[in-house]
Amino acid sequence: MNHTSTESATGGIYLYCLATPECLSVLHKGLAEQGDLRGVDERYPVAALEEAGVVAVIGEVDPDEFCDQNLQMLPWVGPRACRHEAVVERIMGASSVLPVKFGTIFRSRMGLKEFMNRHWEDIVRALDDLRNKAEWSIKGYLAEEEARRVVVAADPAIQSRLAALSLSPGARYLQQKQLDAMIEAALRTGVARVTNDLHEVLTLHAVASTTLRCHAGAMTGRPERMVFNGGFLLTHAALPGFRAVLSEQRHAYEGAGLTFELRGPWPPYNFCPTLSQGEP
Repeated sequence: MNHTSTESATGGIYLYCLATPECLSVLHKGLAEQGDLRGVDERYPVAALEEAGVVAVIGEVDPDEFCDQNLQMLPWVGPRACRHEAVVERIMGASSVLPVKFGTIFRSRMGLKEFMNRHWEDIVRALDDLRNKAEWSIKGYLAEEEARRVVVAADPAIQSRLAALSLSPGARYLQQKQLDAMIEAALRTGVARVTNDLHEVLTLHAVASTTLRCHAGAMTGRPERMVFNGGFLLTHAALPGFRAVLSEQRHAYEGAGLTFELRGPWPPYNFCPTLSQGEP
């Protein structure tokens, strides 16, 4: 669900997610145990605003703190985004949820209520559709040197080119450049085939799936190149079969330089309807 933050000089209502009344017991327990359920702004407790059978999980914030300067500073965003996620995940343990992005702020409770009433049918339908489901992610990584060795060993045309490299330094240099390009093209083709096949076979076990952008090494913190990033909406019952299929895929490509990492369960950020906030 995508929103545009709205600011106010007098304070704001911060929205974490929308849920069903089943989540109220979690909120009441968190409020009873001080420090157990911390909000984005630790000065204000996490609370609930219920409207026509839909619960908005909210807190108070100073909207001026969510300025562009702060939102571009990882030391400021990091801990607050983690607390945002922790609240949503806690609620997800008791109710289906429609999570909203970090930094979604309404000027007033009345503005939030108007938003909930305007989108009530879509919200209720989505909460019902997402019941007993969660998002899982699979990320694929390629150890490129290992993968290139596998490509060379498996391709007779590349082996023939390799054996025919000239002894002349100048000619050999040009031939090697052509050979490197040939290996890279074969590697790209092979990875594309594997990741497309992986997505197709895993999608058979999911309610829905989506292909996400691959991240650079600076974000993943891994030396291998990310070559696959998929989100899958799964029922609890489908998870064992999904894991089994992924295990088969891991085994099939073991030793080929490809590894796959399963993470979750997450709130269904990539499977929520897009609701326009409009004027609060």
